[in-house]
Amino acid sequence: MSSAVTPELLDERSEQLLRELAPQVLGAVVRRFHDLGAAEDAVQEGLMAAAMQWPREGVPGNPRGWLIQVASRRMTDYLRSELARQRRETEAAIQADYMTPDEGLDSEAEQDDTLVLLFMCCHPALTTSSAIALTLRAVGGLSTAEIANAFLVPEATMAQRISRAK
Repeated sequence: MSSAVTPELLDERSEQLLRELAPQVLGAVVRRFHDLGAAEDAVQEGLMAAAMQWPREGVPGNPRGWLIQVASRRMTDYLRSELARQRRETEAAIQADYMTPDEGLDSEAEQDDTLVLLFMCCHPALTTSSAIALTLRAVGGLSTAEIANAFLVPEATMAQRISRAK
């Protein structure tokens, strides 16, 4: 970190960098884990970690890679806890004779980043306004408030629309 850079300027630069990298990181995490909702949460946690660590420790040499790694670790933790929960529920159901064990769980292959994310956001099952809002949020990196202003609706309405679209 250079002493010529003021903390306010660093925060502004870091914020702009995070805004630019968020859609790229989200695309990479969705490509790897195929879960838009959980990936968005993991990326948000990564962005919060960056906002807390970067002003103290400086921006890493590869900020995009750093964010992808942090978000991927968060997703891995989430998936491990979900698998453990599902295993416990399955074992409980088997013991109660409610179901038989499921054989042959496949692992999914990796796909392209942002293009897949864009296609997911524009799924034909979504209404046009929901698809546009979700695309602006996930791919464009806009905040819910910014999207609500563009649509001339209250922020709560837009948050609900985006949540349903996911």
